[in-house]
This record gives sequence, structure tokens and C-alpha cells, in this order.
Amino acid sequence: MNWNGKRVIVTGGSSGIGKQLVQDLTSKGALVSFCGLEDEKVVATEKNSKAKGYVFDLVQENQLRSFFDKSIAHLDGLDILINNAGYVIAENFIDLKRTDFEHMFAINSIAPAQLAQLAIPIFKKQGFGDIVNIGATGGSYAFETGTAYSASKAALSIISKNLQLEHRKNNIRTFHVDPSWVTDTHNFNYGTPIEKEENKLNPVDISSVIIQMLEMDRRGFIPQISVWGTQP
Repeated sequence: MNWNGKRVIVTGGSSGIGKQLVQDLTSKGALVSFCGLEDEKVVATEKNSKAKGYVFDLVQENQLRSFFDKSIAHLDGLDILINNAGYVIAENFIDLKRTDFEHMFAINSIAPAQLAQLAIPIFKKQGFGDIVNIGATGGSYAFETGTAYSASKAALSIISKNLQLEHRKNNIRTFHVDPSWVTDTHNFNYGTPIEKEENKLNPVDISSVIIQMLEMDRRGFIPQISVWGTQP
């Protein structure tokens, strides 16, 4: 794939995996628009790349649509949508509040679905397009304190499968990527950071996998992949 001029939207692009993707894609010549929640992190990511950053909360539908519209105007179209933004609340089942479920599903499942709905008409009109949904290995099994998070990521996996089923015929590829524990990110309990560990997965590993998948010739695609750390 020639990345020069490729138009890419990345959600959650101001930290962790998203930030790494923004930096890697712009260094390859892609045109990137991204969003984040914290103004200072968005500004810092802009300074370290050639991407355009926005501060939007994707939980709010009007902000989600505004981010998409501004991105399309800035990029003058769209080739790739990367749904990276995620949120984790790790609590015992008995302590989970309704709002915890609602917030995680809003970010981890509903926002990617809505952005895909907005992108698909553009992709169908131009005859091609790619969607990357970043899930988690935790979406395929239960673990202690992970009820709401696992459920939201399991839902995203089903969304990806249905996108593949319904839109592969339109030359729209949907990739679903399930990383296991990734350090140097900011998506643990209530947004607190996960410190980098050199012998554990970090954002550069996941970014390289996603880019390699997208670079595959359009005659094929990898529908779902899990990325495990060698040392759990």
C-alpha cells in the first residue's frame, strides 16, 4: 500500500495505541484526523505528528457526529476508519453501577458502530474502504472484575462480524484486532495510566500489526486477530 495521501480517522488518538498509530501513519505519509478527551494531550500529539486533532467526547452523539463531519471536511474524504477509543472500569460484579455499563458500552461498542454507519456510505460511493475495530482478548472470556468491560468488547466483536458479513461485498474490509494486556496506555480503571513494561506488549506492537494488516492487498483481509504478550 502507498500510504501517501491515505485519509484516516483514529479515535482515541492522543494516548496509547491511538497515539502510536497517529505517529506511525503520518510518518508514512497518511493524512490523519484524530480525537481525544484531554486538550493538552491532543495538542501534544499534534505537535509530534502532522495529524489534525480534536477534543470530543464520543459518548455524546452530537459530538461524535461533529468529530466525524469535521474530520471528513479536513481530510476531504475517508479511506480508513480506526475505532481505537476504549474505556475500562474494573469492578466486582456486585459493585458495578448502571452508569458503568452504559459508559463502557457507549465508548467500546456504540461509538464504533455509529462511526462505521457514517463511514459506510462514503466507502460504498467510492467503491472501497477499511474499518479497524480494536477490541480485547477479554472480549472472548470472563475474568474477575471484568464483567462490563468484557461484555462491551464482546459486543464490538459481533459488530465487526456483522460488518464483514454485510459489507465485504462492497469492497469494505473490517478488521477486528484483540490485544491482550498492553502497557504504556491510559485505559485502566477510570482512565488511570498503565506504566510501560519493556517485556510486555506496548502500543508500537499493536500499531505495527494493524498497519501490516491494512497493507495486505485488497483481494484479501484478516477478519480477526488476537495479539498476545509472550510473557503474560
